Amino acid sequence: MLLQKRKYPQDYINDQPYLSGLLTGLVAGLAVGFLFAPRSGKALRKQIAESVGDQTKEVKHQWDKTKAQAKDTVNTIKTNIGLAADKVEDEFNTYADKAAKEAEKAEEAGHKAMNEAGRLADEAKSAVDKFRDTGKLS
Repeated sequence: MLLQKRKYPQDYINDQPYLSGLLTGLVAGLAVGFLFAPRSGKALRKQIAESVGDQTKEVKHQWDKTKAQAKDTVNTIKTNIGLAADKVEDEFNTYADKAAKEAEKAEEAGHKAMNEAGRLADEAKSAVDKFRDTGKLS
């Protein structure tokens, strides 16, 4: 009966030696706890409350510190983004000015080409008219 294998935990509850061992262990544990406790219950609760309070203050301090660092980081990022945006805008304006100057040059070259084409067309018409006037063309 001592080494009998039990299938379910609830089978132990009805066993007399098991219950007496459980109660003996519980009483012995409480007695040892009371005998060797470093402080009374009231003093221990006060110590635990102070310790929890100190830990809470430390966590709050770390939270505030982290929050301030995060705020500083966000402000730094905003500043850097603003500077980068200004730099991009300056570069864009520089390239836009260069493009506008090149467009003006191209427009002037186009006008010169049109004027030259018109002049050459006039010369060609004049030459054709002279040739016609000489009678060689009927």
